[in-house]
Amino acid sequence: MDKPSGLGEPSAVGANTSAAVVAAPDDASRDVKRLAGGTGIALGGKIVGRGVRLFVDVALARLLGPFTFGLYALGWTVTRVVTLISPLGLNAGVIHFGSRHWGRDPAGLKGVVLECLKLALISGLFFAGVAWLAAPWLGVGVFHNPQEVPVLRCFALVFPLATGLNVAAAATRVSQRMKFSVATEDMGQPLIQFVLVLLLFFLWKLGLPSALIACVFSFGLAMGLALVYIKGLFPEVTSRDLVAKSSPGPLLAYSLPASTVGVLGVLLIWVDRLIVGYFRPAADVGIYQAASQLAVSFNVVLGAFGAIFAPMTAYHYHRGEVGRVAELYKVSTKWGLYWSLPPFLLICFASRQVMQLLYGKPYVAGWYALMILAFGQVVKAATGPVGTLLVMTGKQNQMLILSAVVFAVSVILGVILVPLWGMAGAASATALALMVLFVTAVYLAHRVFKMRPYDRRFLKCLAATAGAAVVLWMLRWLPIHSPLVIVALNLAAAAGVFAVILLILGLDAEDREFIALLRRRLAGALSGTQAGDTNTRA
Repeated sequence: MDKPSGLGEPSAVGANTSAAVVAAPDDASRDVKRLAGGTGIALGGKIVGRGVRLFVDVALARLLGPFTFGLYALGWTVTRVVTLISPLGLNAGVIHFGSRHWGRDPAGLKGVVLECLKLALISGLFFAGVAWLAAPWLGVGVFHNPQEVPVLRCFALVFPLATGLNVAAAATRVSQRMKFSVATEDMGQPLIQFVLVLLLFFLWKLGLPSALIACVFSFGLAMGLALVYIKGLFPEVTSRDLVAKSSPGPLLAYSLPASTVGVLGVLLIWVDRLIVGYFRPAADVGIYQAASQLAVSFNVVLGAFGAIFAPMTAYHYHRGEVGRVAELYKVSTKWGLYWSLPPFLLICFASRQVMQLLYGKPYVAGWYALMILAFGQVVKAATGPVGTLLVMTGKQNQMLILSAVVFAVSVILGVILVPLWGMAGAASATALALMVLFVTAVYLAHRVFKMRPYDRRFLKCLAATAGAAVVLWMLRWLPIHSPLVIVALNLAAAAGVFAVILLILGLDAEDREFIALLRRRLAGALSGTQAGDTNTRA
């Protein structure tokens, strides 16, 4: 058993550690299986969860009507903004410090988990109290609608539950098993809300109160389920024989900068819409909003990789296994590009048709903004989970400074470029900010840890991208005018040619393992059994 380390003690890895140590083949194979399995579960959960969330919104819009649904939407928006801040970065802190103690120091793990949950609930209650008191000012003074006041106060009850759910779900990921956070936060909460909405509406016909009750209880039940999972995964957390070792000082010193990094990252892709709204007509705002939402969809895949990459990185880093972290960094970056490049090529060659097909002819004017924003997102994908890497290895303060500087530059560029170039100016400011942020982060990771996200394996990715681009360029000459046919043909060609070239050049060992894992999971799903356990502790 390794010697336990306290919450405030330095990591086992120094700041100038080199990643020259190469992971053993068996270790690399286990890491790849866990990365692939966790990413698949997280990606599936996020996609299904977003789909259910869409069903909830559609159902509420139809059942409530435009005016009442507008009251609900405003309260939900305020809730999303507040609960982005209220966890205080404890969702990252519980993974960072919990991974240090997992399997080594049960008392330390108990202290980290309980301290994070306690602070999360206190923070959620604080923000709920502020929102309750500020509801009259927001409802009447900001939204100019007195009927919004009781809605905002009902949503304030969600704050501590949503904050607790966020941190509790993150705590389950210390085990490097994704299905528990997916079952609670990504899929569980929206599914419970959807069922409760239908039951309350059709059994008691309560109208808007049904929507509010369903929202509050869905977060409460999902948080309760997450706590049950924590008890099962980490029995030491509820053991009365262990005295928890906790220290909120070092925990908050880590979590608050990590939280600010996450908030600035979200604001970076939101602030351009506000700047467009200030300088341009409302129609431009609507068009730009559509293009921006489509470009941001790239983050679904990247978020799935980050969800499993974070606990794996923290676990290996605290044990001095920097070579394994470096390999995970490279594989995650490569797979992120595999998932991102085909849809990016589609946008490059059929952005007008994509906008028209999804949003209608009035939105075609946003095609160039979509291309620029998508380019920025692909550059982000090409840098891999570098932000997560730096935060999980204790470099959250450096990432905070970098994020703050880039966010300020983004706002300045937006204020300068939007009056000159309109939507293209806003997209250019955001894309440039993303590129500067993540390329600089890659340089920082290399300077501190001597890690690079690339090696010779990426040459195949470049060749596949070039080949697919040539085929898509040739398709432009076909006499096809239907947006649906053009989008379908270009998407099939982009994904198909990209995959065929990779197969011709030869898949890497980790790619073959990933495909074999997917086949086993599919066979297990079809036969009703789970083939293989990829969740064995590394």
